[in-house]
Amino acid sequence: MAVLQGLHQITIIHGKGTGVLRREIQNHLKTHPSVRTFRLGVFGEGEAGVTIAELK
Repeated sequence: MAVLQGLHQITIIHGKGTGVLRREIQNHLKTHPSVRTFRLGVFGEGEAGVTIAELK
């Protein structure tokens, strides 16, 4: 949906918790054809509680 709307970046909020959800989301992003890169958020973005994905 984000690609169809022309977005270049999305923020996925998964929380910090135990890290299981973050790990599974990032494993999915590794193979998703629309994702160029991804990283954890930095200070002011949500830090380890969010993943920032850059789309193709």
